[in-house]
Amino acid sequence: MKEDFLSVVEAKRFLGREFLTWLLFRVEEDGGRLQVGDDVVELALGDRVVLEDPGEHKARLTLVDEGDMRTELGAGFRRGKLMDRARLALTRAERRFELTLDGGLLTFDSLACPKLGERDASLRDDPRAAFENDLFLRLADVEEVTGIFDRLFAEFCQLRVSARWASETLPELRAWIANLE
Repeated sequence: MKEDFLSVVEAKRFLGREFLTWLLFRVEEDGGRLQVGDDVVELALGDRVVLEDPGEHKARLTLVDEGDMRTELGAGFRRGKLMDRARLALTRAERRFELTLDGGLLTFDSLACPKLGERDASLRDDPRAAFENDLFLRLADVEEVTGIFDRLFAEFCQLRVSARWASETLPELRAWIANLE
């Protein structure tokens, strides 16, 4: 029997939501500085988070605040809601990206990249070359951000299937959620 694609996607949404929750946990535990391969990046929770019930009713809790959302997050988690979407700020070296990550589908709903900076003087007289240059720079930005999240997701997946998940990480996550006040 062939499974319907949308049914498979719906059944696997938990993995991306767990990833997003684990990521927020890591941000809090590591002070926002994460080792990603050979790089150190800074990750911070932005001003918007969506938690959702995993059941049929799909009740959502949307938190919008530029301050500390720990109390509201903790209340939502303790009521059984899962992290569905979050606005995040990612800084690598001097470059800052802002994005919205959909944990249920593991997609970027938005991505704001740093300004491109000064153009090469030789591109001023050729609008097409300037456009292509800007396009390639933006594609490199997207590749940079997706590469970082790919490596973080790979780290999460390796941990998720290991014995450490049940013995160490899950108890740490539960204690962290219990202390979100």
